[in-house]
Amino acid sequence: MKKLLFLLVLLVPVGFIACEFFLESRDFKITFDANGGTGGPTSVTATHSKPMPTLSAHAPVRTGYFFIGYYDTDAQTGGTRYYFSDLTSITDWDKKHAATLYARWLPTTEPSIVSMVRSSEARASDLTPGDIKELVVQAVELAGGLDDIIKTGDTVVLKPNLITTHYNWGTGATIPVTVNGVCTDWRVVKAVSEIVRDIIGPAGRILVIEGSGSGISTVQNFINAGYTPTNLDKVDQIIALDNEGTWGDKNSPDVTRVELVNFLYNTASGTYYNYYKNDGVYYVNKKMYEADAIICLPVLKNHWNAVVTGSIKNMAIGAAPPRIYGVSSTNIGRNSMVNHDTISFHQWMADYFSVLPADFTIMDALQGLERGPLPSAAGASALAGFQKNMRTILASKDALAIDIVQTNIMNWDYSTVRYLEYLTERGRAGVNPNKPEVLLNGYPKNIIVRGNVTVGGTNGIRRNFAGNLPMSGGNPLSAAQLTPPTLSIVSASFENQNLLLNLNVSNNTDKVDIFINNEYFESYNEDMTNINIDASTVGTGTHNIMVRSYNRFMSHNEASITRTKN
Repeated sequence: MKKLLFLLVLLVPVGFIACEFFLESRDFKITFDANGGTGGPTSVTATHSKPMPTLSAHAPVRTGYFFIGYYDTDAQTGGTRYYFSDLTSITDWDKKHAATLYARWLPTTEPSIVSMVRSSEARASDLTPGDIKELVVQAVELAGGLDDIIKTGDTVVLKPNLITTHYNWGTGATIPVTVNGVCTDWRVVKAVSEIVRDIIGPAGRILVIEGSGSGISTVQNFINAGYTPTNLDKVDQIIALDNEGTWGDKNSPDVTRVELVNFLYNTASGTYYNYYKNDGVYYVNKKMYEADAIICLPVLKNHWNAVVTGSIKNMAIGAAPPRIYGVSSTNIGRNSMVNHDTISFHQWMADYFSVLPADFTIMDALQGLERGPLPSAAGASALAGFQKNMRTILASKDALAIDIVQTNIMNWDYSTVRYLEYLTERGRAGVNPNKPEVLLNGYPKNIIVRGNVTVGGTNGIRRNFAGNLPMSGGNPLSAAQLTPPTLSIVSASFENQNLLLNLNVSNNTDKVDIFINNEYFESYNEDMTNINIDASTVGTGTHNIMVRSYNRFMSHNEASITRTKN
């Protein structure tokens, strides 16, 4: 009897271990709930610690909403997302039991327009101030214009990116003044200031405000980059953030205290004595906060921590007052306010942009820089090797949308850039009671790209910016992600004043754009197989109808057909 009990004692842990091993490796049934919608997959088998299986069913649909993925909660916030809107995996199955995943919906809103206008000149260095002004004017107009952003007599802040004008943070030679891909070209700022002045008139004020990184002062960077009163003659004042306020004085009249509810960044300790205190309180420059509008003027380039440094990072780091968040009283870099090598960096950027968002963005993509935010090699030849010769200006009222487009242009998976994902889930930014919130569209299916170029395709400007892998997140796009969706036009006809289209689109189609006679006409991101378009503005005669279908990384396919309207 004693021997039997001894054997049982030995067998129990062995069986327990075997059971645990089996539990770790077994499959689990996952069911799907459309959560107010109809259709979609019913169930799938997921394996613990493995990516979610790609689903062959069509995504669910819901009138007035578009589907953004499957989550483990039926609430509209929080939880873990396991599937993207195209029903591909976003994360491994991390639960040791069967579960239900719920569709999450975003109310259909007016889509965000991002314009991209490219010069026909062969090189960015060939562009004249007049060429750049023309690109900026076209991009602003295609993005919806500034008339509903600013008005006569307003104070407008222009926020460029002048991180440094030297190689190696001020220890190397001075970089070229124009189209360097590091700093916003002063000619872009000049063009924007002229457009703004025409709207606000002589009674309005234009302030150029910037805070550079470590190395030399922002004032010196202004001079080195051509930001002078002579060049920027429509600007009232050029302001260096490092001259605003007193070191460490959070009660300075030059800063405004802003509190954010439901903040993300919660690191409470640090070596810097003015470090963030885990209370949702941020400090912003008063002139920027009280301005009627902020126009962000970033550069198209990547960043070793942020992945991309576009409109959001230009505000979230570059606009933080150095006298509050600087490294020291003699170092204006904002590296110590948050550890740039951790996820906290992305949380900070999402929070800070939420308290001080841009109202409009005009992106300098004249050159484009792969090894951003600045070249560490001291020499013009090294810098030239990282430039992309883009010759393009982008513009949008939606800072998140333009950063999503920028990320796709640079061949990065935007869904792996955490601060973009954080702001996508928020869907809006701004806490200033005197200004309306800024709406943010983080889903490409709700972003319309207009202009004379596309992101991908034969006329696309997508380039590989993956030579400088980020240290805290971000993956280059894979071959599968770059593969465009399949598309064919089954039938097309004009009936009375409507254009009826029947399309055959693959499951990874995120949206379709319709063009008539090469002019953009309409977009659809829900029912993309049977489309009924009001074509009352289209005259009689023969018309070329072109359909462009996109996946969520803006790779696209095209199909055309000719039809006659009587």
